[in-house]
Amino acid sequence: MRVLVDPGGEQPLVLLEHEVLTAFDVAVPAGADAAGVRAALGAAGTLVAAGRDLGGAHVHVRERWLRESAHAQGAGQGWDTAFAGMLAFASSRGWTDADAGTVRAHVVVLPAAGS
Repeated sequence: MRVLVDPGGEQPLVLLEHEVLTAFDVAVPAGADAAGVRAALGAAGTLVAAGRDLGGAHVHVRERWLRESAHAQGAGQGWDTAFAGMLAFASSRGWTDADAGTVRAHVVVLPAAGS
């Protein structure tokens, strides 16, 4: 599963590959800055540990946003069961915050177009 955060894009925030529950990241285009990513995330998540370069940063994504986005794309009840399994695995690694209702994803900086 991937969350694409593109501050300058037509859709600044979109869930991709919701059916892939064995990997999870947040992708941002090359050249995106932390302020733009934070603004595009809005209430869906929080960018943390970002210096000048977004590589190596993390985003705490709201589980509720992931669920709502996946269901808007047609995910069914079986998806909920699989998603719960993904969250259990993430929790066992310390990648969730139950109080905040978030799961941590690492940031992947996509190559610039034409690279």
